[in-house]
Amino acid sequence: MFETHHQFWNQWSRAYQGFSETIEPYRAAQRSLAQAAVAALGENLKQEKLSVLDVGGGAGNLIRPLLETLAAHRGNLKGVTYTLTDGAKDMIELANGRIEGLKKSFCEVEFRILHADTLADDFKENLEQGLADLVISSWNIEYYPTEKRCEILKRLIHLAHPQGVVAFSSTVRLPDSLTVRDMLMPLGQAQVLQALVTGGLREMKRVITSLKQIAEFGVAFNNQQFPPKPTLSELKELTKQVSLEPVSVAYHLFGASVMVVDRKDRSTLPALPKTPIAQVLAGKTGYEDYPETILFWSYFRFLLRNRPELE
Repeated sequence: MFETHHQFWNQWSRAYQGFSETIEPYRAAQRSLAQAAVAALGENLKQEKLSVLDVGGGAGNLIRPLLETLAAHRGNLKGVTYTLTDGAKDMIELANGRIEGLKKSFCEVEFRILHADTLADDFKENLEQGLADLVISSWNIEYYPTEKRCEILKRLIHLAHPQGVVAFSSTVRLPDSLTVRDMLMPLGQAQVLQALVTGGLREMKRVITSLKQIAEFGVAFNNQQFPPKPTLSELKELTKQVSLEPVSVAYHLFGASVMVVDRKDRSTLPALPKTPIAQVLAGKTGYEDYPETILFWSYFRFLLRNRPELE
């Protein structure tokens, strides 16, 4: 199972890298997790040294939004260390390539990229570092077997400093009546229109190419023998078992994503950023309690409003 997992991500690493940087819903979801995690750090933000551990970080898609958010709240990034781990070798190679460019933008940060699997017996020893102030994992747990998910979450908690923050996101299973096409079509159209309006035909063609990559990726992923994604209720129960609290349910490109952010010392969290989800989920069985919805045209206006972030 785990070998299949790594082979798949190695095979799709470059396509994944391309569309993860092109498609705004994906980027918006990464920013939401980064903003919530940094907000949860609270008074720890200002300490002289601050360590971040990005578990299952893949090609490093979370690095920039997280460091930009840290810089905005901290004032500078002096004393910040960022360690990324992943079990897929090709994803690690992409992360190493990305780091070279990030070092120019975040020259004060000490980066470490490690080829290490979360579930390996020597995972903690391979880190060769103390506990982290922030342990974060983006869209990783749902790819592992159901019986291993609790173990992964316990390990994330174990890797955090006693006053540290544990943050992760996980996609959840869509209702049977809702297809991936139902989710992709409205946002795909929004992306194409936004590209045409703001970048012309050339930009529109680039976005269409990325959307085709996503479709191919989705087909390939569905053909793999991965375990089913957790339902919303299953994920809530799982986090309850390890004494974490889901704080936000948000939309991203492939469905619904639950964000879990908590302090290991059980300190009261500050108000964390909220992210709306797609109108297409509203009222669906199992999704009645979603806090916010957003219409297609509202999302299109969001894209136009955030044009500088897309460039």
